Amino acid sequence: MERKLPKMITTAVVLTFSFSAFAQITDKRISQKSVSENGQPNLITFSDKSTYKGSESQKIFKEQLGLKDNQIFSKIRTESDKQGYTHEKFQLYEQGIKVEFANYTLHSKEGKVVSMNGEYYNLENVKTTPKLSSQAAFNRAVAHTGAQKYLWESPADAAALGYEKPKGELVLLPAMEEQGQERKSDIVRLAYKFDIYATNPVSRGDLYIDAETGKALFYNATIKHLGEHSHGAKKTSAHKHAEIAAAKSALVAGTAATRYSGTQTIETTLSGSSYILLDGTRGGGVQTYNSARTATYPTTNFSDADNNWTAAEYNNTNKDNGALDAHWGAEMTYDYWSAVHGRNSFDNAGAKIRSYVHYNLIAAGYSSNNNAFWNGSVMTYGDGSGTGGFDILTSLDVAGHEIGHAICTYTANLAYQRESGAMNEAFSDIWAACIENRSAPTKQIWLVGEDIERRSGHVALRSMSNPKAEGQPDTYGGTNWINVNCTPTGNNDYCGVHTNSGVLNHWFYILSVGKTGTNDIGSSYSVTGITIAKAEKIAYRLESLYLGANSTFANARTFGIQSAIELYGAGSAEVIATTNAFYAIGVGAAYSASTDITAPTTPASLAASGTTGTTTNLTWTASTDNVAVTGYNIYQGTTLLGSSTTTSYTVTGLSALTAYTFTVKAKDAAGNLSASSNAVNVTTLANSVSYCTSQGNSTADERIGKVVFGTINNTSTGSAGYENFTSISTNAARGTAYTITITPSWTSTTYSEGYAVFIDYNQDGDFADSGETVWTKATSTTTPVTGTITIPATATLGTTRLRVSMKYNGIPGSCEAFSYGQVEDYSVNITASGAIVTQEIVSDVATAAQVFAFTLYPNPTAGDLNIVPAEPGVYGYRILNTIGQELDSGILSSDNYVDVSNFSAGVYFFELDNGVRKLVKKFVKQ
Repeated sequence: MERKLPKMITTAVVLTFSFSAFAQITDKRISQKSVSENGQPNLITFSDKSTYKGSESQKIFKEQLGLKDNQIFSKIRTESDKQGYTHEKFQLYEQGIKVEFANYTLHSKEGKVVSMNGEYYNLENVKTTPKLSSQAAFNRAVAHTGAQKYLWESPADAAALGYEKPKGELVLLPAMEEQGQERKSDIVRLAYKFDIYATNPVSRGDLYIDAETGKALFYNATIKHLGEHSHGAKKTSAHKHAEIAAAKSALVAGTAATRYSGTQTIETTLSGSSYILLDGTRGGGVQTYNSARTATYPTTNFSDADNNWTAAEYNNTNKDNGALDAHWGAEMTYDYWSAVHGRNSFDNAGAKIRSYVHYNLIAAGYSSNNNAFWNGSVMTYGDGSGTGGFDILTSLDVAGHEIGHAICTYTANLAYQRESGAMNEAFSDIWAACIENRSAPTKQIWLVGEDIERRSGHVALRSMSNPKAEGQPDTYGGTNWINVNCTPTGNNDYCGVHTNSGVLNHWFYILSVGKTGTNDIGSSYSVTGITIAKAEKIAYRLESLYLGANSTFANARTFGIQSAIELYGAGSAEVIATTNAFYAIGVGAAYSASTDITAPTTPASLAASGTTGTTTNLTWTASTDNVAVTGYNIYQGTTLLGSSTTTSYTVTGLSALTAYTFTVKAKDAAGNLSASSNAVNVTTLANSVSYCTSQGNSTADERIGKVVFGTINNTSTGSAGYENFTSISTNAARGTAYTITITPSWTSTTYSEGYAVFIDYNQDGDFADSGETVWTKATSTTTPVTGTITIPATATLGTTRLRVSMKYNGIPGSCEAFSYGQVEDYSVNITASGAIVTQEIVSDVATAAQVFAFTLYPNPTAGDLNIVPAEPGVYGYRILNTIGQELDSGILSSDNYVDVSNFSAGVYFFELDNGVRKLVKKFVKQ
């Protein structure tokens, strides 16, 4: 039958929460043990059967943490509290070198240790000899910072802030939850730590430089701002006036008409014939200076002739009455910490509190003057921009907030990133509310920055009672939550520290005043408040005694409940409220007198398959629980990726040619987590390839109606000449035969159709290689048509393209555009003929039971490749490329590393041979 001419057709081509797991207890001396992501205890409470004494610290660390002979915990602080507890804080040293952030605290009562908590790392084969000198590392730090000027270049300014040019401290830095890192393996890097204070553009923080490679490993910001900001330049200091010696001054009380808090009594000093804002009655002093709208820290004083600082004199266009707020606010902040918590200034040693008002942030390179910050030494206040921004930022809650950052530095020292950074910001807001509650209770204590707010549509910078009102989340992982699975930078607010702080803010509000409702994850709660007076004691104990640099919201719940128990007793109303307030913000289970603390069993046999350049498929065997397993959390290193209610999960969003490590934990309804499954290492493939186009120009008379292959069973109603069904996939094992069935669909007349099926077995982006035309059928009117496809043993493992073509009156080519018919693309995941846990070659079956394994890191690597066999011995090695060519070989040295710095970037195989068996692992050279 004659066909009509072809028509011209145009085609166009949940966040869940991770909780601290409670370990199974076999030691009768222990009543509870909570473990961190790396499997090490982060909290142990002891039973009455324990006889540990506070003087037995090293014995306790050895027995409970497995402290090694080349490690020691050195005591760095001892303090006591009103409840009769003594708290001794220790710093971990490995071979004499400090392990950064690895602190542990012993809590004793009447000489007996009742609990211990902190961060510990199980370290093996740690290198402690740097390849770089301190000066070379410093040069790398300066180059990485890239500033035009640094504070050490202005000696007068540096001296005023008590800052010296950093010499670099050699430390061991734990992996700071970088993407692709496996915190479980307790990796540490030898690094130089530098306190880098740049003044153009302005920034300050601890920068860690790898002592072997010179790479910048981690930046812990010291400058803490009131909110998100932009960095910029800072100029040199102006001339500094000499400060009048306190010994020649007279301390007196003055009257101040503050800008935001009415008339208040302040302490000043008579200096010559004038009074200055210097209070010598509180600790080492409270002094307020005038930066005079420069980007400097001079010793220029505000002064008054009669010590009656009136509105007529200071409520001027220069906003000088803001300095009175700053001075009074610093005094009230000192008084709060002294009276409520028995703390002598922010360092608990009487440190002088210095505030600088009229600091010109624009001259320092900021986009506006709408900010204030703690720079690690002093308070710094911008004047604000007024309408559309903020008024001068010297209100009481801003002062309390910023000095609160100094409190954190000298207590928990929460790292300024991700969850720890969000809690750092939250505690500053919490203390701001507490200080307002004590010194100015008529203010709106649950709003932050309400006095300075001048933006249209806003009542404050943040709201603790209703965080969503100002764009923050009130639930962990809920609305407005910023995903913390990112690389922290100043541009992303270190993964949302000023946004996610709203969650802990709301916890404190609920704990203080109570609330009933349903949170963003569907949990209904009703919390009876315990008052600020009790809540602030729990919060301070939590921050000052229990949290550490890398603590998470999960840790805050565990330690917050422990703090409430120590203050008010187990089962008390305060403990119940603390637990339920965390439940209200989406962290942990509600309180129950019989709360289940039994964790599920560990998931087993975690394996990855179908890895592409951006995805991999994880499967594992199910866990059991005394009640019921409710799901599984999936982790990349220590980062929570998501959850699954089944025993499989597809990881997406991966980078090509990158090594990843994944683990899984089971969870139950009470929030208990199992220990981590076995770790599975995955290296993604190269970036996805681009396939040629192929299509029928008309499907008006015939098209593909259905395709069945493996688990693909797709009835298609699409009428385009090409249909992309690559989201539909099936597994296909090497060496296995599969039936393919294609059902044509005709509009009316039955036409003779030819068929072809193509699979890109080597995943090179075409179907032109031998054997990739996997099935054809000559023209016929048969329906359906059926054939057999056998996956060759040489097919590359992983996901690739399957193309199905139907053409009128001829067998179609893989890249052909033809007049009538249709082309459909699917995905097929090539798998091994059997389950493969590791890539290994066994040369002697009789020794198959022999334990043989090795660890290979870092992966990816830019230089040295460390190889750590599970058992000592002599090992040969080979390095192969992806087509099996040997590039290097030898005997593994006693240092257990191989230099691959001369290799080109790409994927390689490392083969280790003990003379009986061979084991092969993949690595990526950067």
